[in-house]
Amino acid sequence: MIPYDWKSQLGETMKIATLGIVLKDGNILLGEKKKGEIGTGVLSGPGGKLEPGETLEECLIRETREELEIELDPASLEQVSVIDFYAAGEIDFRVHIYRAEVLSGDLHETADMIPAWYPLDDATFNRTFESDRHWLPRAAHGEKFRANVYYLDRARNFDRIEFLPFIG
Repeated sequence: MIPYDWKSQLGETMKIATLGIVLKDGNILLGEKKKGEIGTGVLSGPGGKLEPGETLEECLIRETREELEIELDPASLEQVSVIDFYAAGEIDFRVHIYRAEVLSGDLHETADMIPAWYPLDDATFNRTFESDRHWLPRAAHGEKFRANVYYLDRARNFDRIEFLPFIG
C-alpha cells in the first residue's frame, strides 16, 4: 500500500483519521473513550490520526492495537466510507471508515478505552456522537457512501449530515 498523500488533496491543516467497524455475531465492537481530543465518555470504534508515511490500513491496525490491544486481520479490511467532518463551517477531519475482523487478542480495558461488544440497535447508537447515529448503522450493515457532517462546534452541536455516492 502507498502512504496516503492528504496534503496534495486537502491542505496541511485538516487531519486524516481512520475508524474501524468490527462486527461479530451480530454485535459491534465499541469502546467508551477515556481520553482524547474529542469524545471522552462516548462510544466509538477504534481508530485515530494518520501518522506521516503511514497507509490508512496501517493507521487503523496501529490505532486498534494501541487503543484495544487486539490485532485486526489486514485481509479483512474493507473501506465502506469516507466522511468529512466540519466544525463552524471549516473542514476539520477526514475519516476513512473500514469494516474489519479481529485476528487475535482479548478485550480488556486500556488507558484509552473500555471496550465491549454491543448489539446493533438504537440503545447502542444513542451512546455515540450525535452524527454517528446517522451514519454508523449504515456503515455497519455494509452500505458504502461518502458523507459531509456539519457541527457548529468541534464534535458538538450537530447540525446536519449529507450523504453522497461512494467513490472508492
